[in-house]
Amino acid sequence: MEMISNMNGTHYDELIGGTAVPVLTKNVTLKGVTASYKRGTLLALVNGKYEIVDSTASTGAEKASAVLAHDTDLTGADVVVTVYISGQFNREKLIVAQTADNATAHEEELRAVNIYLTSMK
Repeated sequence: MEMISNMNGTHYDELIGGTAVPVLTKNVTLKGVTASYKRGTLLALVNGKYEIVDSTASTGAEKASAVLAHDTDLTGADVVVTVYISGQFNREKLIVAQTADNATAHEEELRAVNIYLTSMK
């Protein structure tokens, strides 16, 4: 009897940008998931729940404080997700909601919560 019949390899997606800062995760509540979000999406903590960063908001959602660790599918309700709360990440692989926004615009606020940006270039 064969215990493992198929071994899939690992794939490096380049989100993690180095090991100089320990990568720490935490399970949090993501508010009302009304779309599918990809690993690497920047999140903001607003009133105890996380939301997708919205640079045009004035509710606290404009301030990035975590990075989504796994893809999340549409549910329409709050879901518990894993986020990175510390680490070094490639800015080119981080995802923001607005086309006029980018990870570099959030670098200072991310640094304040021990998330550091690097570049693949």
